[in-house]
Amino acid sequence: MHDNLDSPNLFERTMHRIPEGGLLKWLFRGLLVTTVAVLGLDLKNLMDAEPEEWPGADRTSPMTLEPAKPSDHVRPYLPRTSPVRRGGGTVKLPGYKDGVDPKLMDRKMIFKLAEDGSASAVGRIEQGTAEDFERFVLANEDDLKSVAIHSPGGSVSDAMAIAQLIRDKKLNTDVPNNGYCASSCPLAYSGGVERKAGKRSWIGVHQVYTVPSAIGSIHDGLEEAQRISAVSQQHLVDMGVDPIVWIHAMRTPKEKLYIFTPEQLDEYKLATTVTGLKKKPKKVSKSKKKKRS
Repeated sequence: MHDNLDSPNLFERTMHRIPEGGLLKWLFRGLLVTTVAVLGLDLKNLMDAEPEEWPGADRTSPMTLEPAKPSDHVRPYLPRTSPVRRGGGTVKLPGYKDGVDPKLMDRKMIFKLAEDGSASAVGRIEQGTAEDFERFVLANEDDLKSVAIHSPGGSVSDAMAIAQLIRDKKLNTDVPNNGYCASSCPLAYSGGVERKAGKRSWIGVHQVYTVPSAIGSIHDGLEEAQRISAVSQQHLVDMGVDPIVWIHAMRTPKEKLYIFTPEQLDEYKLATTVTGLKKKPKKVSKSKKKKRS
């Protein structure tokens, strides 16, 4: 038995019965419903999966990982510790002459000021961290010049508040070699007037997620996640960073991290200076060469 829809006459008659523009409306509505359904399922999975179920979520000692490479950026997200390169060194931060205790990455962010006016911000960005940072800045604003960050991230709103204060005070930021700035941390880092990064730093982003008890229904959680993502993207634009940074975030599951290569940090203007990065000379088109000659 053959399907009569193969008949061009029947198909044409069916198409003519649809009001002008109706087919496009149907297609659009179908696409919209499908998109919302998929996002809803993704959000439900986020709500059902507690952080303790993530690979590496319980780890509090540094994990050895390979650095990001072009077309190979995604690594496990470590919310309570930091990654290290195979055979790599330790992070050097202001105020830590004897090195940074890895256990600090599993605690609320603390701040230290060195004699040269550089400061360090080490640990998780939690609710209230922005207020702690403001008190630190006000107590040291006559001497403070820059802030080196080493953090697995955390609260998005606090990270953006930290960035805004950094920008208002015209401070610089730094994620040195072997330093870790993940999740919401790049939002805080973006506040620097000058933003320095080491060629061997770990700077990465992933999807915004919300605490299940705080968001109510799946619809509420989806709406909130979309709002936070939009605000985060606008924040990066305001700080002079290419919003493609947050597009990479939205594409990366919460238990993973999209690590930027040194070239991307420079290209996306997330960093204004990447130490050790050798920039390739820009190619001059033949037409421009002729004009010069």
